[in-house]
Amino acid sequence: MSVIQFRNHRRQGEQPILVLVGLHQSPQPDPLSLEAVLRNCEDLLASARAAHLPVAFVRRVAPAQSFSQPQAYPAWLKGFEPRRNDMVFDVTKASCYSNIEFAQAMEYSDGHFAIAGLLAETTCLATGIDACHRHHRFAYLADASACQNNGTVPAAIFHEAVSQVMSSYGDVMESAVWRRSFMLSRGVR
Repeated sequence: MSVIQFRNHRRQGEQPILVLVGLHQSPQPDPLSLEAVLRNCEDLLASARAAHLPVAFVRRVAPAQSFSQPQAYPAWLKGFEPRRNDMVFDVTKASCYSNIEFAQAMEYSDGHFAIAGLLAETTCLATGIDACHRHHRFAYLADASACQNNGTVPAAIFHEAVSQVMSSYGDVMESAVWRRSFMLSRGVR
């Protein structure tokens, strides 16, 4: 297991971190709405890796029942398996900042990140609120994110509402706009 030395990357604020949440096996939002979202996540991941940007994967795990039982980790979705140089953070609460190592990584990067994934109504939203309170700057990539149908509000309407709320805390943009603004300026297509 390799260890990332955050001090070596301190104050690389012009280099955002791509944070992908919920790209693991779990009850998923409506499969019909996921195809485009997952394609956008794949494109983001490929672009970030081509530009040598740091990538962080965040997954929700159930709290351990006891110290004697092994922790259960959900499998990653096909095509979204982290590589050795990617960061992986496990959270038991909604916000990515509930993981101490994630909070440290964001401090060392001046809180400059883009977030996307399948848990927009919980993990993305809670992380965006925490980021705002820490004076971190982030972009929520709306077209690379999805909400679950909560049974009352259709997923598409729920997602639009979450995107509107996110705009109160950070930037909301399409993944192609984010890629152009940060990837093409580095000479990466």
